[in-house]
Amino acid sequence: MKTYLTDKEITHILHDWKYRGFVNVNVFTEIEVEEMKNELNRLRIERNSKELSWGEFGMYSHPQKDSEIILKHIANPKLIEIIELLFGEECVAVQSLAYFKPPGELGRDAHQDDVYSQSGWGRGLNASIALDETHEDNGCLYVYEGSHYLPILEIEVDEQRSQTNPQFWKNERGKACKLPKGHHFPLVYIDMKPGDVAFIHSHNVHGSNENKSDRTRNSLVVGYKAKTAPMREGGLMKREPIDVHEVMKKFYN
Repeated sequence: MKTYLTDKEITHILHDWKYRGFVNVNVFTEIEVEEMKNELNRLRIERNSKELSWGEFGMYSHPQKDSEIILKHIANPKLIEIIELLFGEECVAVQSLAYFKPPGELGRDAHQDDVYSQSGWGRGLNASIALDETHEDNGCLYVYEGSHYLPILEIEVDEQRSQTNPQFWKNERGKACKLPKGHHFPLVYIDMKPGDVAFIHSHNVHGSNENKSDRTRNSLVVGYKAKTAPMREGGLMKREPIDVHEVMKKFYN
């Protein structure tokens, strides 16, 4: 199998994963990014022409089910090589979400992904694919560096903030996880260029803030798990395994 990573890149990826609980790597070309952006916008507009219950820029769940273009990209060979390097075994994809974040759009409170996927410590991850340039001002991802060594944390419910959630998506805000008092995990804002992918450990505490800029911050977030790891289907996400190696054979061989 062709390798897409140099020894230097592998060392960097494994170091950041072990000590920081996340790693940011450029994976996709400008052409691939534009293809994803155009396709996700097409899907969003098509959905909105039928019903607006999600809102004009509401998240789009499992776009790979409605688009072979998106299905192809979630099985990008370099992407999969990195994920399987981090897991130490073959992976499967389990979910995807297209986030549309125009100016003024709120973010997501600090959370740990394994609360929802329940694949186990280090046996699941989310890959956040940047489709726009992202910085703190337009609501980029933030992480608490090193927090992936924490257990699953207690959830702190804020009923008032929960009122800002989308109609069909109740876990975005108002259910932040509670970090230990006096913790020393540095808060890091992940600056990303289009085509970069932030790989987030399943126990890493992370989130995003409001887009306070005049620019969009759109992304495609894909969940993966180690092939032998368990998985919770979930009430909203309805996770299901996607054999990324079969998808690779279809589109890349």
